[in-house]
Amino acid sequence: MIHIITLSNPQAADLFVNYMATKGVRIHAKNENQQISLWLEDQHQLEMVEKELNVFLREPFHPRYQAASWQTGDPKNTSIKYRPAFSIKNMVQRSGPLTVLLVILCIVIFILQQVLGDQDVLTYLAWPYDESLNFEVWRYITPAFLHFSLTHIAFNLAIWWYLAGQVEQRIGSGKVFVVLLISALVSNWAQALVISSSFETFGGLSGVTFALIGYTGLTSLRNPEKGIYVPSGLLVMSVLWIIMGYMGVLDSLVGGSIANTAHFAGFLIGLLMALWDNRHQLSRRS
Repeated sequence: MIHIITLSNPQAADLFVNYMATKGVRIHAKNENQQISLWLEDQHQLEMVEKELNVFLREPFHPRYQAASWQTGDPKNTSIKYRPAFSIKNMVQRSGPLTVLLVILCIVIFILQQVLGDQDVLTYLAWPYDESLNFEVWRYITPAFLHFSLTHIAFNLAIWWYLAGQVEQRIGSGKVFVVLLISALVSNWAQALVISSSFETFGGLSGVTFALIGYTGLTSLRNPEKGIYVPSGLLVMSVLWIIMGYMGVLDSLVGGSIANTAHFAGFLIGLLMALWDNRHQLSRRS
């Protein structure tokens, strides 16, 4: 048998296996280290399968795949074991040490904000609000770890875990660290440029998460062989969120101001990093 691809999403693997079955292609799915590897039985069908796989990875939610599952879908056909929706063990297994470490760090800082008060924590972690603080270099990154409501931190950490976990498993912890460092610095700096006063505070991991959306979204479209799976709807919603943020629509919904510039800067730097990392793949396909 020939290995085709390894996917982190069991539903996606199930859809593709069942779809190819309607074309007379038998693909075996194996559970390996919390991921699903797909193996082709007949090597003479490899070229056709690769073409179909590229199409599938670009549009996994197309109705034709759902229809194929209704037609041929049977858990016995794929032997794919579906993981529970959520557990701490599952969370760790589907991500990596850096992904989990940042989740813990943000939660600890959020608890300190509740216990000590925002102002006491901001004194040490906020963007340099005075020239005397310019050499405290951690301040250019740490605003990304500050959150000001339970909804704020829950939304950001959910997106972080889902996307950073994929990058860490498929590409490595080093890449997650680079994306985190660069996107936090760029999004914080961009937001600092537009604040009305040096004493105006901002924070949140959303600049980083928007960078991850841009990075993983473009990578999954241009280089699906890396096995990163991102719904195209997430990219569309992110762009709409940025547009609505600049229009002022979101301020009333969230009950506060939105760091629109940080979102836009993060999304843009994520796209640029994806273009750079996949430049050889793009050249080869051209």
